[in-house]
Amino acid sequence: MKKELMIIILVLLVRSAFGQQFADIKGDYLGQTPPGDTPVVFARGIVSSVYQEHGTPAFSSDGNEIFWQTNRVDNENNWLISVMTMRRSQDRWTAPEITPFSSGPVFSPDGNRLYFGSKEKGDDPYFVEKQDNSWSEPKYIGFITRFPELQRAAQLSVTSNGTLYFISYAGGKELWQDFGIYRMVFINGEYAKPELLPANINFPGGIRNWAPFIAPDESYLIFCSTRGLPASDQGDLFVCFRQPDGSWTDPVTLGSPINTDQMERFSAVSPDGKYLFFTRDTPGYDEDVYWVSAKIIDRLREKSEAKK
Repeated sequence: MKKELMIIILVLLVRSAFGQQFADIKGDYLGQTPPGDTPVVFARGIVSSVYQEHGTPAFSSDGNEIFWQTNRVDNENNWLISVMTMRRSQDRWTAPEITPFSSGPVFSPDGNRLYFGSKEKGDDPYFVEKQDNSWSEPKYIGFITRFPELQRAAQLSVTSNGTLYFISYAGGKELWQDFGIYRMVFINGEYAKPELLPANINFPGGIRNWAPFIAPDESYLIFCSTRGLPASDQGDLFVCFRQPDGSWTDPVTLGSPINTDQMERFSAVSPDGKYLFFTRDTPGYDEDVYWVSAKIIDRLREKSEAKK
C-alpha cells in the first residue's frame, strides 16, 4: 500500500512539474521545433523538468514511443528514480506515465527491444521485447553471471547487429574514476567475452570515460570524458570513428556550442539520424535534455578523413 501511495504521489508531482495540456501535443518529437547548430532544451515542461533527466530520451524507430528517466530527491534525501513514457496515436501524444522499468531505457535500432538497467540483479541489465502493443516479461542478459569480473554493467548502447557497448569497472571500484567503456559482440546466439576499448578511448590516469553511444552501424562512438578539462568541468562530449580494421581514431571534442563549462553527457542520435540528444547541467533545473543538429558528426568525420 505504501509503494502504491508513493507511485500515486509521484505521478501527481511529475504532472505538476510538467504543467502542460498533453492532449494538445502532436507531431514528431513531441511537436518541438527542430534545432539548428545551436543546442536548445528539448521539450521544456514535458521531458526536461525541474527534476534531473538522467539520460537522453529513447525514441522508437517509428517515432511513436518515447521513454526517459527522471530522478528526484525526497524529503529524506533518498533518490526516487522513474522511467517515464509517452505514446503517439493518431498524431497525438499521451500524458507522461510511470513505467515499471528500472532505469536507463535504450531501444535497439529496429525498435523491437527495449533495454534497461537493473538493481534486482546486481546491475545486470535486462530487456523486454515488443509484443503487438505491449512488452514481454523482462529477460536478463546475464552479464554478471557469466562474467563476474565486470561487477556491473550500465549505460547500454546497441548496434543493429546486437553488439553492445556499456560501462563497467576497469581495474578499480571508485564510482567516478574507474569506469571503462566495453564492447560485447553477439555471436552464435550469445554474447562473447567483453573487451575493454583501447586506451585512446579509455584514457588512463583518473580520467572519467563513460556514457557511450554507439552508432547503429558501429561507425562512430560518442562518449563523455573529463580528459583535458579543468577540475570544475565534470565532462564534455567526444567522438571517435571506427576504421575498417576495427581500430578507432583518437577522440575529438564536439566543441562549442555543444560543450560548455557545465557537464555534458548521455548522448544519443535520433533514429532518423537528424538530431543529437544529450544532457547538460542546467542551473536552476538540475540536468536537462538538449538537442541539436547531428550534422556536427559528419563535419568531424570529414575532418578525420582529411587527416589520413
